[in-house]
Parts: sequence; C-alpha cells; structure tokens
Amino acid sequence: MTATGPRNILAARLRDVSVRLSLRFGRPSRSAHQTEPLRNLILTILSQNTTDANRDRAFANLARRFPTFPLLAAAPSKDVEEAIRAGGLARAKAKSILSALSRIREERGGYTLDFLSDIPLAAAREYLTSFPGVGVKTANVVLLFSFGKDAFPVDTHILRVTKRLELVPPSADLSRAALLLEPHVAPGESMPLHINMIRLGREICRPRNPLCPECPLLPVCPEGKRRTKRRGVPPR
Repeated sequence: MTATGPRNILAARLRDVSVRLSLRFGRPSRSAHQTEPLRNLILTILSQNTTDANRDRAFANLARRFPTFPLLAAAPSKDVEEAIRAGGLARAKAKSILSALSRIREERGGYTLDFLSDIPLAAAREYLTSFPGVGVKTANVVLLFSFGKDAFPVDTHILRVTKRLELVPPSADLSRAALLLEPHVAPGESMPLHINMIRLGREICRPRNPLCPECPLLPVCPEGKRRTKRRGVPPR
C-alpha cells in the first residue's frame, strides 16, 4: 500500500514503523534536541548540502566571531562567508542568514522567532519559507525542535527510507514527501520518528548496499523483501 491509499492505512503504517524503530533504537527525548529558534534557523541553514561535522564547524566559527545576533546582523557579508566557509555554499548561506536577521529585526523589533509558538503550524511554516534559502525541511526542523509543533522534516535519509517503504511516490522530493507524510504522523510522534528514521538511513538503509537482513523494518518493507529475495535471504 502506498501513500495514495486511504488515510488511515498510511497513518497505521507510520505508527507501526515508529514502534519498530523505537524498539530497535529507543525513543528519543525532545528536550535533548531542543534549540533556541533563531539559533536553530541559522544552524539548519548551515546544514544544507553538507555533513553534520562541517555544519557544526561552520556554526562554531560563526558564533566565535559574532557571539550575538546584533553583531552577526551588522557584519559584512564577506566576513560571514569567511566564518562559515567550512560548511560549503558560503555565499548563499551568508546571504540567507543576513537577510533573515534583517527582516526579523525590521518586522519584530528584535531578534526573535518566539511569536511562531502562538500561530498554527501551516502559518508558521509559510512565514519561515518566505525567507530566501529556507525551504520546507529547514522550516520544519525549526518548528519541530524549537517549538514542539507536529512538523515532520524529511531529509535525504528519510526520503530514501520512505521511498523504499513505498510510503511516498518514487518521484517525491524532500518538500513533497514531508507534506504528504506529516498529516498522517500521530501527534507527538514526529520527533522520534524523524530522528530514528535518520539513524536507520545512516546505519542500515544506506544509499548503496543497504543492510536489509539487519533492518527492523524488513517485515514491512517491499524494497527490502525484494532485495533479500534476490539474495536468497528469508525475511524475518
């Protein structure tokens, strides 16, 4: 059954996937991942098209050079680019960060996104994605981890996993997959499902040579069953 099936079937499949992953990896706590919203926005912009290690290095350099939002907002673009170069795409990311800070200061009278906690998820996402360089994934990360909203961020690992599970169409991109899956994720399940799917994608459901016989989702994964059948490995 794919994402084109009845709503209750997709919701039930996602609940089952979340339970199986929690049994394997544990259930993550949101408090361990919670981040101040504006800091999280900058951190997530820096994470685009790079590794976690490079993102963290770029953010550490940026925070060391510009320890407050006002100092960062007033910095020349070339200095911000230099500070975040380790994360790649420095020019585009510096432009996105400085543009966001300028607009937030102009609209809110300070450097804060706290007002997003009081507006509905769809409206909060629409606001964040109106910033240049901020897509659905970046907005959803901020809304989930900083505000506890039931947003469901989809990264490349989750996209790969959900396509192999046939939960989203083969043609879906990150944004489409997120918006297709999000309404069917049970309240309170977005964060643990997001984190555990990423872990699965990194450790087991790899882009090449996935470790299907070791996967906790093999019993419910059409692609995994096809792969193990070709290899003569019986599904668990």
